[in-house]
Amino acid sequence: LQVKLYYPPSQDLPPETIKLLPGDNLRMAMLQKGVKLNDPLAQRYDGKPTGSGNCGSGGLCRTCAVSVMRGDELLSPQKANEKKMLEDTPRWRLACKSWVGYEMKEGEISIQVNPRQW
Repeated sequence: LQVKLYYPPSQDLPPETIKLLPGDNLRMAMLQKGVKLNDPLAQRYDGKPTGSGNCGSGGLCRTCAVSVMRGDELLSPQKANEKKMLEDTPRWRLACKSWVGYEMKEGEISIQVNPRQW
């Protein structure tokens, strides 16, 4: 499974493609590949101040949100809490609550990293 990553223009980084295995958690896999996900502009859902760090994959802070431009069918379905948290941004997913290769499907996912910075 390939994940093509696009970075905000302010980061001045070229797009890159990383390879993941079906069943990989998107956040953990991206962090292991050196992708910085903790968006300092994230408006936290848990009431803590913006820029106060991440929640450690609890799905509470939105700092790991990504915008899925293509291949959302290759991610695990959103659960109710994630849908509610991101209802104003339907293409966004929490990387910590997304597993790739849903139903063992192969393909390519295109993602904008730190979508608030675009």
